[in-house]
Amino acid sequence: MLSLSVPVLVWNLSESGALVGTAAAAANLPAFVGSPLGGVWADRYSKRFIQLTALLVQIGLAFALYRASLRPDLTIPWLLALTTANGLASSISLSAYQALVADIVPVRAVRPAYRLNAIQFNASRAIGPAVAGWVLATWGAPTAFLLNAVAHLPLALTLLAIRPRSVQRAETTHVFGEILAAARVTWNIPALRAALFTIAISSAFGMSVQQLGKVLTERVFGVDDAGLGILVASIGIFAVITSIALAFLGEVFRGSVLVRSGLALYGGGLFVVAATPDFTTALVGFAITGVAHVLVNISVTMAIQSHVPDEYRGRVTSLQLMAIILSMAFGAQLGGVLGDLVGLPLVVAGYGAALIAFGVFGHFGLDRLHALD
Repeated sequence: MLSLSVPVLVWNLSESGALVGTAAAAANLPAFVGSPLGGVWADRYSKRFIQLTALLVQIGLAFALYRASLRPDLTIPWLLALTTANGLASSISLSAYQALVADIVPVRAVRPAYRLNAIQFNASRAIGPAVAGWVLATWGAPTAFLLNAVAHLPLALTLLAIRPRSVQRAETTHVFGEILAAARVTWNIPALRAALFTIAISSAFGMSVQQLGKVLTERVFGVDDAGLGILVASIGIFAVITSIALAFLGEVFRGSVLVRSGLALYGGGLFVVAATPDFTTALVGFAITGVAHVLVNISVTMAIQSHVPDEYRGRVTSLQLMAIILSMAFGAQLGGVLGDLVGLPLVVAGYGAALIAFGVFGHFGLDRLHALD
């Protein structure tokens, strides 16, 4: 909900595509600190306690956004400051959460557990924006922020109820040294190295387009906030369908095949979005990107969680999240600036071409991405 509500509020205050991109950067750039820090703490201490603490901070910040959005003198710098703080807490929480999944199931069930996790994650990407679009169109941003704060509570109760299995803890030295150790492990294991390259590119030139959805709906498609919610929900709905299909198919398709197919589909979907001013047709393109996102993201996550040593799981997972979040922030900021200069359709088409080009490079230059199998 926040990923939709903050850009809408920034647009309403500024009508600037560049500032909408800046809002995405403000939400995501704190991951440069928060993700590795959360990963180190997840390997050292209780992942559940770390996530619960970060979650309580997120609830407080969502309430602060609610109060700030009610003020007539709200400024963009103050809005971006609260968004940055929330981004820091969120990145710490996500690092601990992604690593926690492997600790609450038997070892033999880790891969199916992450497939199931992908279903619920993509379901949230469908439900959250659809609800946010409806709430924004009906009651405005303050109500959306308030509902976002309340929506965190069920997860907090769940964290209090679960009992993770005990795992080997990392040797404690100092934060920077532990992050470097995880980076060395990632670089030395081909599957982890290929996975991080792939997820960074798909985030920079694929996922980032969703962050610019408000600008697209206003300048290109001419629809309101409810339409923006439908647009983002179309991505999530088809992502959920694809996640469920992959959960049932299991290991039928190799990861390298899914990634190459996903990159090609991602590029094709963005070409559809860029080629039309018709909102209904654009929904088809965004739905294709939802399918593509899952093909790439699940394959990468499976590769990482299958090859990472337990004592490095939190830190390597945090590097994955940092690659996603920072690359998405870079893509959104660059897309917002270029969109103001040359128009967003041309930028979206260029991003689609970049994804297809990386798929070709991966086929020939990264050993056909076979390390992901």
